[in-house]
Amino acid sequence: MKFILENPEAVIENCAHRGYEVDIERIASLDRERRETITRLDETRHGITVLGREWKNTTDQEGHRRKANALKEDRTHLEAQLEGIEEALRQILERLPNMLDPRVPVGGEEENEIVRTVGTPPSFDFAPRSHEELGRLTATIDIPRGVNVAGSRFYLLMNEAVQIRYALTDLFTKRAREQGFDLVSPPYLARRETLYASGYLPFQDKDNFTVNDSDLSLIGTSEQSLLGMHVGEILTRLPLLYLGDSMCFRTEAGSYGRDTAGILRVHQFYKLEQFVYCHPSESERYHQLCLENEEWLMRELGIPYQVVLTGSQDLGAPGRMKYDTEAWLPFQERYREMTSNTNMGDFQARRGRIRYKIDGEKGFPHTISATGFCDRLILSIMENYQQEDGSIEVPALLRPHLGSDVIPVRPAEQQRPKVR
Repeated sequence: MKFILENPEAVIENCAHRGYEVDIERIASLDRERRETITRLDETRHGITVLGREWKNTTDQEGHRRKANALKEDRTHLEAQLEGIEEALRQILERLPNMLDPRVPVGGEEENEIVRTVGTPPSFDFAPRSHEELGRLTATIDIPRGVNVAGSRFYLLMNEAVQIRYALTDLFTKRAREQGFDLVSPPYLARRETLYASGYLPFQDKDNFTVNDSDLSLIGTSEQSLLGMHVGEILTRLPLLYLGDSMCFRTEAGSYGRDTAGILRVHQFYKLEQFVYCHPSESERYHQLCLENEEWLMRELGIPYQVVLTGSQDLGAPGRMKYDTEAWLPFQERYREMTSNTNMGDFQARRGRIRYKIDGEKGFPHTISATGFCDRLILSIMENYQQEDGSIEVPALLRPHLGSDVIPVRPAEQQRPKVR
């Protein structure tokens, strides 16, 4: 509140860059009204206390009682008035996005800045197939039967594709554990307080699968659970490094008509999530460490990729700054997002009432959330390592885990059905 009132122009500009509206005058007016009401309420409470002390010595107890009752009525009215003012103020403040890092380019996806490009897209002597078609031929992805089970935007991952998930999970986990990350398999359900603290509520309320007649929603990312672990706590050591291992569930509200082919945009997927609590002075260091880990896995696999700094309107409300890694998909002839890495500053810690107290220093820790590995990377492996007959060469990194050099084309009776 103090920051907003002392920096109104900066807040207005920040919201404009991010596509949010803000009424600074309304905020200032409510804050003045809140302060005035608190002053009147304190005076009323003091008056009630004074009358209570004077009760035994008064000669006009009836008059004294009338004054006390009147003050108590005023107190009740003022308390209700204050509650209404604070609720109105809370509803405005909770919808203000984080302040952007000055390095963030202003605009939407078209303003994303390419930080670096690594590797060269493969050149094929044939028309490359999509991961959907490759999955059908090799019996590693079955979309129609996933739809039979749960409806649109669900799929079955099968055979070598599941083994690749296990292998990449194991490889990334070993690297992260060597760096001091604690591996956490959290609940797949989270309370609204947790989602609010993470900044997903109220900004992305429609993206959550909610559980009827409860306060719970399926998590969209283990970031939410890893933040919820420490809501309301005072941390006595930093950094805290977590690697969340979970399924993720998203309604993909508003995304219909986009990425309907294949399994790029689905309701359920597997993900490893790096999540860091750190001292503000180490925020940049850990942001870069997480990015290095994301790039490490793609380099080891030999996947062509680029790192982009995302524009202000392509950045979730909790984020100050975000890097995406995008892998080359030959069938689409473009780079597509594989991982994202967001520095939230102290935005989530403040919402979650998470503080640190170390060697006499107090403050709010910074949080960083970054994908380690998700199922999308399997798709980029399939497309970049495909062969003319539809089989898939296994990257050298994964051969010891799969025990073979090639994922073969299966006989027709073993292939997955075509998507209708």
